[in-house]
Amino acid sequence: MKRVMLLLVAAIAIAAFCLPMNGCDKARPTSPIDGNRAYAWVKGMVDIGPRPAGTMELKACRDYILGELKKLGLTAKVDSFKSEPHGAGIEFHNIECEIPATNADEKRLLVLGSHYDTKRTHVPGNPNPEMLFVGANDAGSSSGLLIELARHFKANPLPCRLLLTWFDGEESLPWEWDSDKALFGSRRCVQQLVKRFKGGSLKDAVPCMVLLDMVGHKDLAITQDTASNQVLIKLFQQAIDQLSYGSKFFQDKNHMTDDHVPFLNYGVRAIDLIQFGDVTAWWHTGNDTMDLISPESLAIVGHVVSVALPLVAAEFYKKQ
Repeated sequence: MKRVMLLLVAAIAIAAFCLPMNGCDKARPTSPIDGNRAYAWVKGMVDIGPRPAGTMELKACRDYILGELKKLGLTAKVDSFKSEPHGAGIEFHNIECEIPATNADEKRLLVLGSHYDTKRTHVPGNPNPEMLFVGANDAGSSSGLLIELARHFKANPLPCRLLLTWFDGEESLPWEWDSDKALFGSRRCVQQLVKRFKGGSLKDAVPCMVLLDMVGHKDLAITQDTASNQVLIKLFQQAIDQLSYGSKFFQDKNHMTDDHVPFLNYGVRAIDLIQFGDVTAWWHTGNDTMDLISPESLAIVGHVVSVALPLVAAEFYKKQ
Protein backbone atom coordinates (compact mmCIF):
# COMPACT_ATOMS: atom_id res chain seq x y z
CA MET A 1 0.00 0.00 0.00
CA LYS A 2 2.84 2.36 0.91
CA ARG A 3 4.50 1.70 -2.47
CA VAL A 4 1.22 2.46 -4.29
CA MET A 5 0.91 5.73 -2.39
CA LEU A 6 4.50 6.68 -3.26
CA LEU A 7 3.86 5.97 -6.94
CA LEU A 8 0.67 8.04 -6.81
CA VAL A 9 2.49 10.98 -5.21
CA ALA A 10 5.24 10.74 -7.84
CA ALA A 11 2.70 10.69 -10.66
CA ILE A 12 0.96 13.78 -9.26
CA ALA A 13 4.31 15.56 -8.91
CA ILE A 14 5.29 14.77 -12.50
CA ALA A 15 1.92 15.92 -13.79
CA ALA A 16 2.15 19.16 -11.83
CA PHE A 17 5.65 19.78 -13.20
CA CYS A 18 4.51 19.24 -16.76
CA LEU A 19 1.49 21.51 -16.59
CA PRO A 20 1.64 25.25 -17.21
CA MET A 21 1.22 27.46 -14.17
CA ASN A 22 -2.39 28.34 -14.96
CA GLY A 23 -3.44 24.69 -14.98
CA CYS A 24 -3.99 24.09 -18.69
CA ASP A 25 -3.89 20.48 -19.83
CA LYS A 26 -0.71 20.58 -21.90
CA ALA A 27 2.81 21.78 -21.28
CA ARG A 28 3.93 25.13 -22.67
CA PRO A 29 6.34 24.72 -25.62
CA THR A 30 9.90 25.87 -25.14
CA SER A 31 10.41 29.47 -26.19
CA PRO A 32 12.55 29.97 -29.30
CA ILE A 33 13.39 33.43 -27.93
CA ASP A 34 16.49 33.64 -25.72
CA GLY A 35 15.66 36.03 -22.88
CA ASN A 36 19.24 36.07 -21.60
CA ARG A 37 20.56 37.11 -24.99
CA ALA A 38 17.90 39.84 -25.28
CA TYR A 39 18.75 40.97 -21.75
CA ALA A 40 22.44 41.27 -22.70
CA TRP A 41 21.50 43.49 -25.64
CA VAL A 42 19.34 45.67 -23.38
CA LYS A 43 22.24 46.00 -20.95
CA GLY A 44 24.59 46.94 -23.78
CA MET A 45 22.35 49.90 -24.58
CA VAL A 46 21.70 50.92 -20.99
CA ASP A 47 25.42 50.87 -20.20
CA ILE A 48 25.82 53.75 -22.68
CA GLY A 49 23.72 55.89 -20.33
CA PRO A 50 20.97 58.40 -21.21
CA ARG A 51 20.34 58.38 -24.98
CA PRO A 52 18.09 61.26 -26.06
CA ALA A 53 17.57 62.07 -29.73
CA GLY A 54 20.37 64.09 -31.29
CA THR A 55 23.07 63.08 -28.79
CA MET A 56 26.37 61.26 -29.25
CA GLU A 57 25.12 58.68 -26.76
CA LEU A 58 22.23 57.80 -29.07
CA LYS A 59 24.72 57.55 -31.94
CA ALA A 60 26.70 55.09 -29.82
CA CYS A 61 23.49 53.13 -29.22
CA ARG A 62 22.71 53.19 -32.94
CA ASP A 63 26.19 51.92 -33.77
CA TYR A 64 25.76 49.20 -31.16
CA ILE A 65 22.47 48.00 -32.69
CA LEU A 66 23.92 48.10 -36.21
CA GLY A 67 26.97 46.16 -35.06
CA GLU A 68 24.90 43.45 -33.37
CA LEU A 69 22.68 43.05 -36.43
CA LYS A 70 25.78 42.72 -38.61
CA LYS A 71 27.09 39.96 -36.32
CA LEU A 72 23.81 38.14 -36.93
CA GLY A 73 24.36 38.33 -40.68
CA LEU A 74 21.62 40.90 -41.16
CA THR A 75 21.83 44.00 -43.33
CA ALA A 76 20.49 47.22 -41.82
CA LYS A 77 20.37 50.80 -42.99
CA VAL A 78 19.92 54.19 -41.33
CA ASP A 79 17.35 56.73 -42.50
CA SER A 80 18.52 60.18 -41.33
CA PHE A 81 16.19 63.17 -41.40
CA LYS A 82 15.14 66.43 -39.79
CA SER A 83 11.57 67.31 -38.89
CA GLU A 84 10.87 71.02 -38.85
CA PRO A 85 9.50 73.17 -37.36
CA HIS A 86 8.90 70.94 -34.32
CA GLY A 87 12.13 68.94 -34.35
CA ALA A 88 14.19 71.72 -32.73
CA GLY A 89 16.97 71.32 -35.31
CA ILE A 90 17.67 67.73 -34.25
CA GLU A 91 18.78 65.18 -36.84
CA PHE A 92 16.92 61.92 -36.23
CA HIS A 93 17.98 58.47 -37.38
CA ASN A 94 15.73 55.43 -37.86
CA ILE A 95 17.33 51.99 -38.14
CA GLU A 96 15.71 49.59 -40.60
CA CYS A 97 16.33 45.90 -41.22
CA GLU A 98 14.22 43.97 -43.72
CA ILE A 99 13.90 40.18 -43.71
CA PRO A 100 12.72 38.63 -47.01
CA ALA A 101 9.52 36.61 -47.28
CA THR A 102 9.40 32.87 -47.89
CA ASN A 103 7.12 33.79 -50.80
CA ALA A 104 9.47 35.54 -53.23
CA ASP A 105 6.56 37.21 -55.01
CA GLU A 106 5.21 38.82 -51.84
CA LYS A 107 5.86 42.57 -51.81
CA ARG A 108 3.76 43.52 -48.79
CA LEU A 109 5.38 44.39 -45.48
CA LEU A 110 4.65 43.59 -41.88
CA VAL A 111 6.32 46.23 -39.67
CA LEU A 112 7.72 45.30 -36.24
CA GLY A 113 9.03 48.30 -34.35
CA SER A 114 10.48 49.78 -31.16
CA HIS A 115 11.81 53.22 -30.26
CA TYR A 116 15.42 53.39 -29.07
CA ASP A 117 15.74 56.98 -27.80
CA THR A 118 15.38 57.92 -24.13
CA LYS A 119 13.59 60.97 -22.77
CA ARG A 120 15.71 64.07 -22.31
CA THR A 121 15.59 65.41 -18.77
CA HIS A 122 17.24 68.83 -19.04
CA VAL A 123 14.09 70.54 -20.29
CA PRO A 124 11.62 73.01 -18.76
CA GLY A 125 8.83 71.42 -16.77
CA ASN A 126 10.82 68.47 -15.47
CA PRO A 127 10.66 68.57 -11.65
CA ASN A 128 13.99 66.71 -11.51
CA PRO A 129 16.15 67.92 -14.42
CA GLU A 130 19.31 66.36 -12.92
CA MET A 131 17.75 62.90 -13.01
CA LEU A 132 19.84 60.16 -14.63
CA PHE A 133 17.35 58.47 -16.94
CA VAL A 134 18.88 55.42 -18.60
CA GLY A 135 15.61 53.94 -19.89
CA ALA A 136 16.12 50.23 -19.22
CA ASN A 137 12.45 49.37 -19.74
CA ASP A 138 11.40 52.48 -21.65
CA ALA A 139 13.35 52.03 -24.89
CA GLY A 140 15.96 49.49 -23.80
CA SER A 141 13.78 46.43 -23.26
CA SER A 142 11.89 46.57 -26.55
CA SER A 143 14.97 47.54 -28.58
CA GLY A 144 17.07 44.69 -27.18
CA LEU A 145 14.23 42.23 -27.69
CA LEU A 146 13.85 43.46 -31.27
CA ILE A 147 17.41 42.36 -32.02
CA GLU A 148 16.62 38.90 -30.68
CA LEU A 149 13.45 38.80 -32.77
CA ALA A 150 15.50 39.79 -35.82
CA ARG A 151 17.71 36.77 -35.13
CA HIS A 152 14.67 34.52 -34.76
CA PHE A 153 12.85 35.65 -37.89
CA LYS A 154 16.03 35.49 -39.98
CA ALA A 155 16.04 31.78 -39.17
CA ASN A 156 12.24 31.47 -39.36
CA PRO A 157 11.04 33.93 -42.02
CA LEU A 158 7.39 34.78 -42.55
CA PRO A 159 5.49 34.41 -45.84
CA CYS A 160 5.51 38.23 -45.99
CA ARG A 161 8.41 40.66 -45.77
CA LEU A 162 9.23 41.74 -42.21
CA LEU A 163 10.52 45.28 -41.67
CA LEU A 164 12.12 45.69 -38.27
CA THR A 165 12.46 49.35 -37.33
CA TRP A 166 14.13 51.07 -34.39
CA PHE A 167 12.41 54.48 -34.27
CA ASP A 168 14.24 57.62 -33.19
CA GLY A 169 12.48 60.55 -31.53
CA GLU A 170 9.50 58.80 -29.95
CA GLU A 171 9.82 60.75 -26.73
CA SER A 172 8.24 64.20 -26.43
CA LEU A 173 10.93 66.90 -26.56
CA PRO A 174 9.14 68.98 -23.87
CA TRP A 175 8.78 67.15 -20.54
CA GLU A 176 4.98 67.19 -20.74
CA TRP A 177 3.59 65.23 -23.69
CA ASP A 178 3.26 67.20 -26.91
CA SER A 179 2.20 65.02 -29.84
CA ASP A 180 3.53 67.57 -32.34
CA LYS A 181 6.98 67.25 -30.73
CA ALA A 182 7.11 63.46 -30.43
CA LEU A 183 6.76 60.31 -32.59
CA PHE A 184 9.22 61.75 -35.12
CA GLY A 185 10.65 58.40 -36.22
CA SER A 186 7.36 56.58 -36.71
CA ARG A 187 5.86 59.49 -38.65
CA ARG A 188 8.93 59.51 -40.87
CA CYS A 189 8.69 55.75 -41.39
CA VAL A 190 5.10 56.07 -42.57
CA GLN A 191 6.02 58.90 -44.94
CA GLN A 192 8.84 56.83 -46.44
CA LEU A 193 6.57 53.82 -46.87
CA VAL A 194 3.99 55.97 -48.65
CA LYS A 195 6.74 57.00 -51.09
CA ARG A 196 7.93 53.41 -51.49
CA PHE A 197 4.46 52.14 -52.36
CA LYS A 198 3.32 55.15 -54.36
CA GLY A 199 0.27 54.53 -56.45
CA GLY A 200 -1.53 52.43 -53.86
CA SER A 201 -2.98 52.75 -50.39
CA LEU A 202 -0.55 52.17 -47.54
CA LYS A 203 -2.94 49.83 -45.73
CA ASP A 204 -2.83 47.49 -48.74
CA ALA A 205 0.96 47.54 -48.96
CA VAL A 206 1.47 47.38 -45.17
CA PRO A 207 -1.56 45.55 -43.76
CA CYS A 208 -0.20 45.31 -40.21
CA MET A 209 2.22 46.90 -37.74
CA VAL A 210 3.30 45.59 -34.32
CA LEU A 211 4.92 47.90 -31.78
CA LEU A 212 6.94 46.87 -28.72
CA ASP A 213 7.46 49.37 -25.89
CA MET A 214 8.29 48.70 -22.22
CA VAL A 215 8.18 44.90 -22.34
CA GLY A 216 10.87 43.78 -19.88
CA HIS A 217 9.53 44.50 -16.38
CA LYS A 218 10.24 41.67 -13.92
CA ASP A 219 6.57 41.89 -12.85
CA LEU A 220 5.29 41.63 -16.41
CA ALA A 221 1.79 43.01 -17.02
CA ILE A 222 1.25 44.02 -20.65
CA THR A 223 -1.64 46.45 -21.07
CA GLN A 224 -4.41 45.99 -23.62
CA ASP A 225 -4.24 49.18 -25.66
CA THR A 226 -7.75 50.25 -26.63
CA ALA A 227 -6.41 52.22 -29.62
CA SER A 228 -4.98 49.04 -31.15
CA ASN A 229 -6.71 47.07 -33.88
CA GLN A 230 -9.19 44.64 -32.35
CA VAL A 231 -8.49 41.79 -34.78
CA LEU A 232 -4.77 41.98 -33.97
CA ILE A 233 -5.61 41.95 -30.27
CA LYS A 234 -7.63 38.75 -30.84
CA LEU A 235 -4.78 37.10 -32.76
CA PHE A 236 -2.29 37.99 -30.05
CA GLN A 237 -4.75 36.74 -27.44
CA GLN A 238 -4.86 33.45 -29.35
CA ALA A 239 -1.07 33.18 -29.08
CA ILE A 240 -1.18 34.17 -25.40
CA ASP A 241 -3.78 31.50 -24.65
CA GLN A 242 -1.90 28.89 -26.66
CA LEU A 243 1.23 29.55 -24.58
CA SER A 244 -0.61 29.89 -21.23
CA TYR A 245 0.66 33.40 -20.53
CA GLY A 246 -2.79 34.82 -19.77
CA SER A 247 -1.83 36.28 -16.39
CA LYS A 248 0.90 38.41 -18.01
CA PHE A 249 -1.20 40.09 -20.70
CA PHE A 250 -4.24 42.31 -21.13
CA GLN A 251 -5.41 42.33 -17.51
CA ASP A 252 -5.74 46.12 -17.62
CA LYS A 253 -6.73 48.50 -20.43
CA ASN A 254 -5.49 51.93 -21.46
CA HIS A 255 -5.61 54.15 -24.54
CA MET A 256 -2.02 54.60 -25.70
CA THR A 257 -0.50 57.31 -27.88
CA ASP A 258 2.66 55.68 -29.16
CA ASP A 259 4.61 54.92 -32.33
CA HIS A 260 1.74 52.83 -33.72
CA VAL A 261 -0.51 55.90 -34.03
CA PRO A 262 1.00 57.28 -37.30
CA PHE A 263 0.32 53.85 -38.84
CA LEU A 264 -3.25 53.77 -37.52
CA ASN A 265 -3.78 57.22 -39.00
CA TYR A 266 -3.07 55.74 -42.46
CA GLY A 267 -5.44 52.83 -41.98
CA VAL A 268 -2.73 50.27 -41.15
CA ARG A 269 -3.83 47.73 -38.54
CA ALA A 270 -1.53 48.17 -35.56
CA ILE A 271 -1.09 46.88 -32.04
CA ASP A 272 0.99 48.27 -29.18
CA LEU A 273 2.46 45.81 -26.66
CA ILE A 274 3.32 47.97 -23.66
CA GLN A 275 3.21 47.78 -19.88
CA PHE A 276 1.33 50.86 -18.75
CA GLY A 277 -0.64 49.99 -15.65
CA ASP A 278 0.85 51.12 -12.34
CA VAL A 279 4.07 52.70 -13.66
CA THR A 280 4.49 55.68 -11.33
CA ALA A 281 7.36 54.10 -9.39
CA TRP A 282 9.64 53.90 -12.43
CA TRP A 283 8.26 55.43 -15.65
CA HIS A 284 10.35 58.47 -16.67
CA THR A 285 12.26 58.33 -13.39
CA GLY A 286 15.75 57.39 -12.33
CA ASN A 287 14.36 54.02 -11.18
CA ASP A 288 14.09 52.73 -14.75
CA THR A 289 17.31 50.72 -14.45
CA MET A 290 18.41 47.17 -15.23
CA ASP A 291 17.18 46.10 -11.77
CA LEU A 292 13.69 46.41 -13.24
CA ILE A 293 14.34 44.05 -16.16
CA SER A 294 13.94 40.28 -16.28
CA PRO A 295 15.25 37.91 -18.98
CA GLU A 296 12.16 35.80 -18.37
CA SER A 297 9.83 38.70 -19.21
CA LEU A 298 11.73 39.41 -22.41
CA ALA A 299 11.49 35.73 -23.36
CA ILE A 300 7.74 35.67 -22.65
CA VAL A 301 6.93 38.70 -24.80
CA GLY A 302 9.25 37.45 -27.52
CA HIS A 303 7.63 34.02 -27.40
CA VAL A 304 4.18 35.54 -27.88
CA VAL A 305 5.39 37.65 -30.81
CA SER A 306 7.08 34.63 -32.42
CA VAL A 307 3.78 32.71 -32.33
CA ALA A 308 1.46 35.64 -33.10
CA LEU A 309 3.20 36.96 -36.22
CA PRO A 310 2.65 33.76 -38.23
CA LEU A 311 -1.03 34.00 -37.22
CA VAL A 312 -1.11 37.61 -38.40
CA ALA A 313 0.57 36.64 -41.68
CA ALA A 314 -1.92 33.82 -42.24
CA GLU A 315 -4.83 36.19 -41.61
CA PHE A 316 -3.77 39.29 -43.52
CA TYR A 317 -1.07 38.19 -46.00
CA LYS A 318 -2.83 35.47 -47.94
CA LYS A 319 -1.48 34.79 -51.43
CA GLN A 320 -2.98 37.20 -53.95
